[in-house]
Amino acid sequence: MHISLIISAALLLALLPYKTSESASQVELPAVTHEITLIFTGDIMQHMPQVDAAWNEELGVYIYDSCFRYITPWLANADLAIANLETTLAGKPYSGYPAFSSPDELVNGLMNAGIDIVGTANNHCCDRGRRGVERTVSVLDSLGLMHMGTYATAEDYRKMNPMIVNTRGFRLAFLNYTYGTNGIPVPENNIVSLIEKDRLQVDLKAALDSVVDITIVYIHWGEEYQRMPNAFQKDIAEFLFDHGADVIIGSHPHVIQPMEWHKADSLKKEQLVVWSLGNYVSNQRKRFTDGGTMFSLKLQKESGRTTIKDAGYQLTWVHNPVEKGKKQYYILPAAKYENDTILLGPQARSDLKLFLSDSRELLDGNNINIKEIR
Repeated sequence: MHISLIISAALLLALLPYKTSESASQVELPAVTHEITLIFTGDIMQHMPQVDAAWNEELGVYIYDSCFRYITPWLANADLAIANLETTLAGKPYSGYPAFSSPDELVNGLMNAGIDIVGTANNHCCDRGRRGVERTVSVLDSLGLMHMGTYATAEDYRKMNPMIVNTRGFRLAFLNYTYGTNGIPVPENNIVSLIEKDRLQVDLKAALDSVVDITIVYIHWGEEYQRMPNAFQKDIAEFLFDHGADVIIGSHPHVIQPMEWHKADSLKKEQLVVWSLGNYVSNQRKRFTDGGTMFSLKLQKESGRTTIKDAGYQLTWVHNPVEKGKKQYYILPAAKYENDTILLGPQARSDLKLFLSDSRELLDGNNINIKEIR
């Protein structure tokens, strides 16, 4: 019994292929490829009609979920979703333009919709002084929403800037800046990341020293209501790319500006810039301001090298019906609803079609290597 088992085992070993150390060293393992999808949205503003719309009389609380319900599936499917929070969370009394302060429940609405990171460096971040700067970051921290761009102390700035995010095999650096604060001085000891070339260079070097796969700059710049980038934007973009930025995402003009993806060649590395995402949600209804874009960026990492696999955008439009005596604000994926006859009445459908026509004419005529996702 034991002899036969030994013989059988010996025969089995003899039949197995024998690999020398040389042949083993020649075995090639398949390259591991990681992918990640990021979505960037434009300005999230809170004029007082929006605050009023979020108030639920029956429950006695502010609820923002309805504002985002039509675009939540797109945000939820991204690995990371990033937005510009263009208001403070300074507490009561709540106010809109020109000194914004919004209910804390807005943060719950953003997180429920799938937003993971907000930039807080914008021209309204000092609207309510020290309390606005410090309470905003405190509320975001307490509710667990990652943030960048403004800091209660210099120590927080040193700890949190650049923001390094590790997810799904990627190590990403995020930086957030604003051109200014509407002439309001930054409160003593608070920090706002301003667009200053010395600061940009130091931060970009810090990102590089952190050994990241890609550096993304989310920046508040440009001229309000101008649909093309100005000389300042172009100068700063060139500086950022020259000092290590890979992707630049712009906000502030409250209208869409073009997008450019310059693929790598023998002279230049890969570079991508979105000049302005436009408004994500606001009470602005003038032509060009009633919508914006969700910009989708797909990154690929193979054999330790990270590249942009794909980039595209979806147009979004704010539906603003009156319900129960109050204006409501619903962010819609615009292409999906351009022929809708159930949710939209004739005037809303006409306004949506005009927004789509204007936006497509601008982007189809000026974008480089970036197409609409329908």
